[in-house]
Order: sequence, then C-alpha cells, then structure tokens
Amino acid sequence: MSDDAVAAGSLERAPDFAARLDELTLQELREVVRYAQQQMRERQGKREHQQRQEQHEPSERQESVSGRITAAPGEEILSVTERSEYTEIIKREPCGEHCSNCPHGPYLYHVYEETHPDGESSLHWVFLGHVSESLRTTER
Repeated sequence: MSDDAVAAGSLERAPDFAARLDELTLQELREVVRYAQQQMRERQGKREHQQRQEQHEPSERQESVSGRITAAPGEEILSVTERSEYTEIIKREPCGEHCSNCPHGPYLYHVYEETHPDGESSLHWVFLGHVSESLRTTER
C-alpha cells in the first residue's frame, strides 16, 4: 500500500483531524507545515536511497541541487556549501531600484530539492537573513 493510500485512510479514521487544524494559530500551522515538509523530504530521501541501493547507483541528489544554482542578473553568489539536509547559499542581490549600493547583502539561504505531489521537483529557497561580513569570513 502506498504512503498516499495510508495517509488517505488515516484521515478517514481521524475525522477530527481537520477540526484540530482549524483550532491552531497561524504560527502553529506554519510549524505543522514545516514538520510535514521535513517528513516528506526524509521519506523521499529514504525511498531514493533504497532505490539507489537496489540499482547500485551513486547519489547525485546534492550535486543536482548545487549544480542547478545559478546567479540571476545582478546577483553574486559568494559561497555554496553542501549540508546533509540542504545546500547553504550566501549571495548578494540587487534591490530592483538600481541604487548605487547594489548588490545588497550578503544574505543566507537554505536551498533544498522539493518533490511535488505530481512527482516533479523544484528548488525551494528559504531566506534566513543578512550575514555580516565579519561572521562570514570567520566561519569559512
């Protein structure tokens, strides 16, 4: 039985699930979504790992993320660091107002491959904020 079939059956057995979600605050809903996305990534990763083991193919998941990251016009990618759950990007970017101080930053992002219900995937960028130059140079 597929994960989707199990999930659908679980929702039918728990009719109060939607009602409990309706009672959550906006912040609590965000946390539920983050948790669900993490679970989906972990399960997708386990499924891909199992498929690779069966096919004896090397992992290309992280390479595919960093290989798909390119600077947009006016951007400057300062660093790309592979992590186990995401790819860390530090970049400078233009503000869109063509000011004399562009590009701005550096800014920190976590990027990971997100698989959609239809099986397609895309890069999901999570903006974490400004990185000070002194912090960035002492970490590296």
